[in-house]
Amino acid sequence: MIPIVIYRQQSADMKEILGLLANKPINVQVDNKVENKNMPNGNDSSRNFNIGSIGGDFNNSGTINLGEISGTATNTINQLPPSPEPDKPGIKELLEKLKTAIEADKDLAEEDKVEALEQIQALAEAGKNPQEGAMQKAAKTAMKILKGTIASLPTTATLVEAGSKLLPLISKFLGLG
Repeated sequence: MIPIVIYRQQSADMKEILGLLANKPINVQVDNKVENKNMPNGNDSSRNFNIGSIGGDFNNSGTINLGEISGTATNTINQLPPSPEPDKPGIKELLEKLKTAIEADKDLAEEDKVEALEQIQALAEAGKNPQEGAMQKAAKTAMKILKGTIASLPTTATLVEAGSKLLPLISKFLGLG
């Protein structure tokens, strides 16, 4: 009778361990390496994909979390000059409002928030030197991505209203027309 009790306890312990492991986040780092080899007949180019080894403690250094990108965007926005007119918001204030709206929107998935905040980061970088061609192109791309993200939300989302007011003003400040 005692062995059955022991097996039941071990089974319960295993369920608990599996439950803890199932809730632990797993990050995987994938390293892709492409290698072209000319074959004797000249028609085949082989590609060799190597995936990095997976060890006990998973680590994906390419993952950016919401807090990280939010802090980076805030730092870049803070490098912009404040509006010269206190009663009229400048690019810095507009980007701050849009960033706040993105972070607060409950209809926007976390991965979409990260993407949107990356675009805020790009707009803030462009705001430092809005006349530069590469910055103009990056700002246009960021605006398109933000508009697409906002368009995918339900019309009741708070970001839809904020975006419809703020994006045209930001576009004007960056000279995007």
